[in-house]
Amino acid sequence: MPIENNLDKIVHRINAMVQDRQKTLQKRDFGIFGVSVVTVLYDSESGMFALEINQEKRKRFAFDDVDLLAIDVYEALSEFKETF
Repeated sequence: MPIENNLDKIVHRINAMVQDRQKTLQKRDFGIFGVSVVTVLYDSESGMFALEINQEKRKRFAFDDVDLLAIDVYEALSEFKETF
């Protein structure tokens, strides 16, 4: 599957979080092979995202840019996939 297609899917899921106005704090898991690799949190009040890498507990990174967040999600999924 082309890289652009995978990135588009990730961006679409992240943008859906922004467009959903029903919850203040939202959470989406991104995984591969049935394993949750990263979790994205979105706080609609601040407009900030947090990326948690599930294999490295207590690592959380803050983002305010959807594109940069999507790239980091894609890279984490790719790295996890390479371990198999």
